[in-house]
Amino acid sequence: MSGNRSKVAAYFDNTVLPSSIKFLGIASRLRNQVIATITLLTLLVAIFQAEVLTANALEYSTSRALLESLPREAKIFLAATIGPFIHQGPRHLTDNLGILLVAGAYLEYQYDRGHLYTFYLGVGYLAAWAPLAMGSVGSVGASGVTFGLTSWLLVHSISRLLEMGYDGVLDLRALHFAAVFFGLVKAQETVTILNMLDGADDVTHFIGAFIGLFLGIKFVLDYHDIKIWRSRSVSQIVTFYFTVWEYYPF
Repeated sequence: MSGNRSKVAAYFDNTVLPSSIKFLGIASRLRNQVIATITLLTLLVAIFQAEVLTANALEYSTSRALLESLPREAKIFLAATIGPFIHQGPRHLTDNLGILLVAGAYLEYQYDRGHLYTFYLGVGYLAAWAPLAMGSVGSVGASGVTFGLTSWLLVHSISRLLEMGYDGVLDLRALHFAAVFFGLVKAQETVTILNMLDGADDVTHFIGAFIGLFLGIKFVLDYHDIKIWRSRSVSQIVTFYFTVWEYYPF
């Protein structure tokens, strides 16, 4: 009996314990590599929970009902300040969480947390402010960001497939191919929105995808260390644009 116990203890010490430690180590490294995605997911869930608690405290049936009851000025203020972080209901939240989890984790793993944080804030607020500039009460939610993320994901995953095909590298090719497919599905949705642009939400989604595409191209060029701007600076390009606008107004 003691011999069996010794064998079990030895098996645990020599096989199970090292494997468990190795697995925990891999999980820890993976968590650190996608910590920004995890942080944003947690933040969005926490903010939505605060919305629900506030709605219940004020005796509204849902957080959406609370948001819809607000006066126009309050809706504009919310959209302009915390629009990219609040949602109108569980489905609205979960749809964005799913895309953020897939696209955010993939892109953060390829780049770093700084790129993801910058992208979220930049695209999120520009997409949220676009309807406000058009006179709307604005749109809330992370949808502008998620549409932008899928544009960036599509550009990056295609570049990685081309790079791997050129170098003859097979490792992770299936992952990048899946990312291309995911990005193409969302790109088709963006084209559909463009064909039937109606309301602040559609404007936010399209602007997010549009900005995400251009930021994605920039990030991909930096990722592969490709320089196309030469000596022309961003300020020179902006000056040229406004010169054209002055002489040839649309």
